[in-house]
Amino acid sequence: MSDRLRLQIKNETVYLLAEKCIFFPQNKTLVIADIHLGKAAHFRRAGIIIPQQAGTDQDFSVLHRVLQKYETKRIIFLGDLFHAEENTSWQHFLDFTKKHPFIEFILIKGNHDILPETRYQQGNLKVYHDTLQEGLLLYSHAPLIGVPKGLLNIAGHVHPGAILKGKGKQEIRLPCFHLDSTLLLLPAFGSLTGTFTLRRGNAQQFVTTGETVHAV
Repeated sequence: MSDRLRLQIKNETVYLLAEKCIFFPQNKTLVIADIHLGKAAHFRRAGIIIPQQAGTDQDFSVLHRVLQKYETKRIIFLGDLFHAEENTSWQHFLDFTKKHPFIEFILIKGNHDILPETRYQQGNLKVYHDTLQEGLLLYSHAPLIGVPKGLLNIAGHVHPGAILKGKGKQEIRLPCFHLDSTLLLLPAFGSLTGTFTLRRGNAQQFVTTGETVHAV
């Protein structure tokens, strides 16, 4: 077992990282789905008792760890960067982007990305409202229907998970990468997000514990 798994997709080398994101070494691009920053504050406003910085501190700690391991020139956020309306957690993101002035930040907007455009500009984000195509890779927030022939859709939104079963009928559900002929689905990066169990079918699935990633 390792903290990354190397694949070849559409003539590109990609690392599936245990930290629930992917990295393309050729162009030094990190791709992340569904952080849902600010979710704890959103819960608190709804009267749910949860620490103010729950999720946020942990998620940025993991992100900093990834950036220490991989020289990164771009980060593509596959939507749901921020969970809802603006709250104090947004300042953490602004501080993060200011600490990394040489990284290009790209956001493909998701259904939770409802902040004013001026806020994204303040965070040095280049925003795409639907998709971003680069070569044979087609990035989006939610999986696309009818992916053009020859392309691979890289998406989030679903928060995929897989159930592993032991000999003693034990079960554990873990976040997973889900890969078939037209889709690479990323697990949700955010620590306050759940998972949705996906049947493997004819696809490949790769689960992550947060420390290791491996095929199932």
